Amino acid sequence: MAILVAPIDLQCYATELVVGDSYGWANPKHPHFYTCWGELHTFNVGDTLLFNFVNETHDVVEVPEYAYGQCYTEHAISLITSGPGVVNLTSSGTRYYISTRDRDCEKHMKLAIIVETSSV
Repeated sequence: MAILVAPIDLQCYATELVVGDSYGWANPKHPHFYTCWGELHTFNVGDTLLFNFVNETHDVVEVPEYAYGQCYTEHAISLITSGPGVVNLTSSGTRYYISTRDRDCEKHMKLAIIVETSSV
């Protein structure tokens, strides 16, 4: 009797998460909107974040932790200027995202998430 072992395709278990759900990536309704949204979701390696915004209205900048609280953009890790923006979560750890248009970050348009190693 032969046993066939197939490799697990982690993409089968990946989830696309729309940041802000139906509200999208926009100036938040209240200061803790994106913090609360992030706490309601689980993020795993292999998942995708979809930042829904219209071109030239916002952007998505991944920044280091020290830059997040101060809305500091120097040493940005990545920048997406065209919406909708897609971010593939390829490694575990904490990720920090802000928008830099029209002082968006100072208006609480920022998101910090913890990406877990997939449990599969």
